[in-house]
Order: sequence, then structure tokens, then C-alpha cells
Amino acid sequence: MSQTRAYLILAAREVESYFLAPLMFLVFTVFLVLNGFAFYLSLGDAAGNVDLAVRNFLGGSLLFWINILLVPPLLTMRLVAEEKRTGTIEGLMTAPVQDVVVVLAKFTGALCFWIALWAPSIVYLLILRGFGSLPDPGILATSYLGVLLLGALLLACGLLASAVSPNQIVSAVLAVVFDLLLFFFPLLSMQMPQGALRRGLEHVSVLFHFQSSFGKGVLDTGVIAVYLVGTALPLFFAVRALESRRWS
Repeated sequence: MSQTRAYLILAAREVESYFLAPLMFLVFTVFLVLNGFAFYLSLGDAAGNVDLAVRNFLGGSLLFWINILLVPPLLTMRLVAEEKRTGTIEGLMTAPVQDVVVVLAKFTGALCFWIALWAPSIVYLLILRGFGSLPDPGILATSYLGVLLLGALLLACGLLASAVSPNQIVSAVLAVVFDLLLFFFPLLSMQMPQGALRRGLEHVSVLFHFQSSFGKGVLDTGVIAVYLVGTALPLFFAVRALESRRWS
């Protein structure tokens, strides 16, 4: 069996497992409730300014960041850690499938579910259109791109946490720590004088990106590169973690 076919089979299995797991139904429901409430609050705070409402909803509200920082660890905590607990990881390790294929398949499943979580928010835009208002397409497109890229980054970090953790609880806690460090550490730049270090921290600040780039309809290739590299690195280390288990 080719590695491409193996990837497609494993990815399909991962996607299916997300939509059949009872915990994921609970996550989906809570996420939709929080997202709907965040949209309602964003409309109220924007006082009729549709573009501002979108910026508040996609990057400018506390509920947005709660969902962003806490949901990915819930989606990834079982990916490898649960297979270790149940012993099914041994089957993957002995199958003629490369470790990179296993990691990418699991990442694909998590990313597909992440997209599914945000897809219903399109209904909110239809509601706005029904009232004769439609957000700026540029702001809308870059904001959703930011959600996708940031989600991919945090899911990759969560997958790495699951790969190095003995169980789901440790995996979830470790992933949350990763996410909080990624969010709060660059905020130290706000206390620094202007200089190379401050610019460097701002360049990796997810909050800064949403405020100055994605949320304003600005497509910065440098920012996109940061997210792509930031996603690739945890996936690379997750592959190495599986490789070390294979040879241990």
C-alpha cells in the first residue's frame, strides 16, 4: 500500500472518529453556544458598525480567545496519548506506514473538525446580509484565514503534547500551557522599549497579528510564513517522538 493511500485511509478514519465521539459532540455544542454569544456581544459593542462587529467577533473578544486557546487541546489530547493507553499505538508502529503519515493524518482529522466548528458562523453573516449589511469581504477573508492558521498552529502544538504525554489529561494540560505561553509571552513586548527584541516578539504575537493584520484585512506574507513554520515545527517533533517510540 502506498503512503498516499495510507494517509487518506488514516485521515478519513480520524475525521470519522471526531464526528462519532460523544465528547466531540459536547465540545461542538459548547463551542457553538459560546461563539453565538460572542457574536451577539460583538454586535452590541459595535453599535451598528458591521466591520467592527466582525473584528470583535474574530479576534477582538474574550470569548474568541477562550475558544481559540482552550478548544484545540480538547481536540488533540486523545490523538496519540489515548492510543498509548489503549495499546492501539503498537499496531500503528508495526504497520508499514511512515510516522510522518500517521502524524499528518491525525493533524488532518483535527484540522477538519476545527473547520467544522467554525463553519456554522457563516450563518451569522447571512443574518447580517438579511438586515442589509455585509462586512467588508477583505476583512472577512483575512479574519477567517487567521482563524484557520492559528487553529492549525495550536492543533500542531496539541498533537506534539499528545505524542509526548502518557495520557489524555497530561496531554491537555501540556497543550494548554503551550497555548498560554504562545499567547502571553510575546505580550512582554508591550513593556519593552522600541528595538529589535520588541519587534521580534510582536512578529510572533498572535494577538498583534489579529489586531494589525488579519482583523484589518491586511494579508502579510511574513505573518503567514510565521504561522506555517510554527505549525510545521511541532509536527516535525511529533514525528520524531513517534520515531523514538518505534525504536525504543
